[in-house]
Amino acid sequence: MKPWLLNVLACPIDKHHPLEAYFYTWETSDEELDKINKEAGKKSQYFQKQYEHLAKQIMDGTISVASLKEINDHTESMHTSELLVDVFKFLNRLEFEEDKSAENLLSRYSEGMDVLYRYLNLIEVEEGLLRCPECGRWYPIGNSVETIPELMPDDLRDQEKDLAWLEKWSEKLPDSVKAEGKPYHL
Repeated sequence: MKPWLLNVLACPIDKHHPLEAYFYTWETSDEELDKINKEAGKKSQYFQKQYEHLAKQIMDGTISVASLKEINDHTESMHTSELLVDVFKFLNRLEFEEDKSAENLLSRYSEGMDVLYRYLNLIEVEEGLLRCPECGRWYPIGNSVETIPELMPDDLRDQEKDLAWLEKWSEKLPDSVKAEGKPYHL
């Protein structure tokens, strides 16, 4: 799952957005993460069209700052932890920006736009968890199919498989999922 997807995902039960996101492993190799991290913040002509598209998404609200602030990186990767810190710095700066026109974002915040683009689109979550803070339901990322978030209603979920997945990640699970997660908890 690309982190960008958090901008459009909502709980299938109560339609709440944003979902809390907990990332446990990356499908993107450590070597590629290192390269992405080293190049982050360096404006690239190669991504110019993507920066322009990203600026429009920020302006029209497709990029949900609230959803990005719900990311919790538990992967133990220094590369993605550093990138996420830079993403948060950029998003915090944007909150105080009065002129959020595409031209202003592209000219004044080229480094931040590059970091945000790389984080949202160039890295891939292999396994993780999405949690609805409204109803307490959790949804695995990569349980049945690598990198795919599994936002299934309760009656279509496999209790045995879900409990095994919870056991696998018990050390990294939020306490709310361990004790009270729906539809199953430890």
